[in-house]
Amino acid sequence: MLNRHFSIYLVAYILPAAVGFFAVTAYTRLLSPAEYGVYVVGISLAGILGAIFFAWIKLSVSRYQAMSAEVDFRGTAIVAFVLTAAILCAMTPLVFLFRSDVSVELLLASMFVAIMANAVDVGQEFERAKLRPYRFAAISIVRSVASVGFGLAAVWFGWGGIGLLAAFGLGSLAGIILNLVGDRTRIARFQRDQFMQLARYGLPLTLAGLSVALYSTCDRLIVAYLLGKDAAGIFGVAADLPRQFMVMIASSVAAATVPLVFRALSEKDVAVTRERLTESLELLLVVVAPVAVWLALAADQVAGTLVGVDFRAGVSALLPILVLARFFGIANQFYVQISFQLAEKPFMLAAQSFLTLVVSIVLMVALVAGYGLYGAALATFATEAIGFLVAVVLMHRAHPVPFDLHRLAGVAVSAAAMAAAILIARSQAGGTGPVSLVIVSLAGGLAYAAAAWLLNVANVRTLSLRFLRTLNRKALGV
Repeated sequence: MLNRHFSIYLVAYILPAAVGFFAVTAYTRLLSPAEYGVYVVGISLAGILGAIFFAWIKLSVSRYQAMSAEVDFRGTAIVAFVLTAAILCAMTPLVFLFRSDVSVELLLASMFVAIMANAVDVGQEFERAKLRPYRFAAISIVRSVASVGFGLAAVWFGWGGIGLLAAFGLGSLAGIILNLVGDRTRIARFQRDQFMQLARYGLPLTLAGLSVALYSTCDRLIVAYLLGKDAAGIFGVAADLPRQFMVMIASSVAAATVPLVFRALSEKDVAVTRERLTESLELLLVVVAPVAVWLALAADQVAGTLVGVDFRAGVSALLPILVLARFFGIANQFYVQISFQLAEKPFMLAAQSFLTLVVSIVLMVALVAGYGLYGAALATFATEAIGFLVAVVLMHRAHPVPFDLHRLAGVAVSAAAMAAAILIARSQAGGTGPVSLVIVSLAGGLAYAAAAWLLNVANVRTLSLRFLRTLNRKALGV
């Protein structure tokens, strides 16, 4: 079931990631860095608002709905979301009491994105918790395609960054409609005890969610403040490329494995829980490591092919550092931090996230002021590495998660083989255009696949041979 669900979730995340890459490629050619910077700032504000107001609902649903498949939390979650959205709308005018220079259009667009995006995300948490990957994939793909379609229309009409924000919100609204129309099951009524259960667990995580959102956006906001919107646009593209590939793929692993981990924990089966965690880490690194190696070592080819001329030099220089930073962040977010959720210690997660935020702000201000965009990339890498180490230390006080180095060694060797192949292909191909990107990508991908198959990483050789034997039996009519 794990492999089948992972395959479906992988499609659910890879297709939107591919659409997102197309969008970045188009937007960086159709918009100036300043216009794209408006979109970056707006998405950052939406992320902060989402973390403050809605993260507690998503995190609570992801845990308790997965552990209690027979209980329906949807009615309670809907009421909680509507009340929270109303509070957000009521508090918005207060912003202008403190900052009269805030753009009304930007703030309203960010609010719209925050409400729509988090509404569809809460719905997706229910699909994931109920182990319904096909519906999850359909909603995710429709949302992504609709967002880009609306975005291209907004650019065509000359609405710039504000238009892209509105398009993202409308794309999420399309996902919400599909979720509501496609689910014929009766929604349970609001229950006060469920609401209190969600609130007790989720509200302390609001601090953690806020810290994560501020951390993921403060780098761009600091860059915009110190270096201007043009620099923020370039940094935003460089940071978005690893996110589009690496985080999307990591999310597909988490979508398939985390609900199964919670199910095993609810059944109090320690051995199965540990094995599920080990499988989760191995599968996570198997799919993320090759993407990280590809983006870091083929940065010139990726930037030369996928982004606009005004962005290429900056993105190419920043990408290797930001990829390494994102790798540490993924290991932290999608594996180590599961420990705090398993142990139901939200304050420990909040403390770790807040410390990471403080370190990020200090390093970003110091290094951006001294070294510009390169300093911003270095600050991001240092912050992610420190945050990972702090999470590992705290993990031992929560629910220790396993690190099976024997099973992870095969991933490391396969990644090393891929790196060598990319370096050789890059030196022979020359150039930074599409042809060079295809050559480098094929060389690295084939080397990684061959090494992983020979070493039987994540049982890929065993599973592939079993699949071929099954096909052979069917062909022979056995």
